[in-house]
Amino acid sequence: MKCLNCDGTKFETKKVSIRSEYNGEAVDVIVPSFVCAKCKEQQMDSEQMDVLRAATTNAYRKKYKLLTSDEIVGLRNKLGMSQREFATYLGVGEASIKRWETYFSQETAMDEHIRLKCDKSYADENALQVGIKLAGMDEYSGDKEFSEDKFENMTLVLVEKCKSPLFINKALFYADFLHYKKYRKSISGCRYAKLDYGPCPDDYKILFRRMLDKGLLKQGSGYELVAKKDPDLSLFSDEETETLKEVVKLTKSDGGKKLYNLSHAEAAFAKSDMWRPISYKHALKLQIG
Repeated sequence: MKCLNCDGTKFETKKVSIRSEYNGEAVDVIVPSFVCAKCKEQQMDSEQMDVLRAATTNAYRKKYKLLTSDEIVGLRNKLGMSQREFATYLGVGEASIKRWETYFSQETAMDEHIRLKCDKSYADENALQVGIKLAGMDEYSGDKEFSEDKFENMTLVLVEKCKSPLFINKALFYADFLHYKKYRKSISGCRYAKLDYGPCPDDYKILFRRMLDKGLLKQGSGYELVAKKDPDLSLFSDEETETLKEVVKLTKSDGGKKLYNLSHAEAAFAKSDMWRPISYKHALKLQIG
């Protein structure tokens, strides 16, 4: 190989910074290149040019928070699919998969489609947000729109005494239903369902996982959850704060075991269908408050 600038024949391979362009936008990337030992001119072979193309595309994708080529390959491999199988699964041509896994970026709408079809956490979060938007306010939300902020901070208040999700779920149920009994409004707008282990927030696994991902909770020993942040009590009215204090008091001596046992005897549990949402109307017969 001969240097195109000075005709030198000695080169070193170095990582260099290059301003490249994709889709009309300039991005800075660091890639390997031959560098002339005499004049320091950069020169690439076909293999290095391919690396540059891929790096440029991925820099563009990262800028717009799109899946990179490696991330798409990773999702496909996780599903154990060939490029042809993956294309069929996504409903696109095999050529599209080949392009996205090399030098061409997918559109934003297709990026969303890939995430929804391949990333369970992303799909769960999307389902949660759709559910919240469609649900509105009714007898199953305690006549209140769901507030994830309030739900999270209620959890941070209650997790201090009720370490296990088994007991946290019951304490959350009692906080919302007790408040409805007193004021005809829930605190969080959360929907609860009748499950094997008593009344629980609908989608509680998704909600707790989101709190873990946000760094609000961490996994303790066994199944215990531990708060990593103090609750923001400014989100709650004085009446809501008093209701939370009342439930905390009921959990102080045993970590919520009494509430767990009591919840199975509540009309809200006994008169609801398994796996179905529980009407807040049952709160009027709650055995506390």
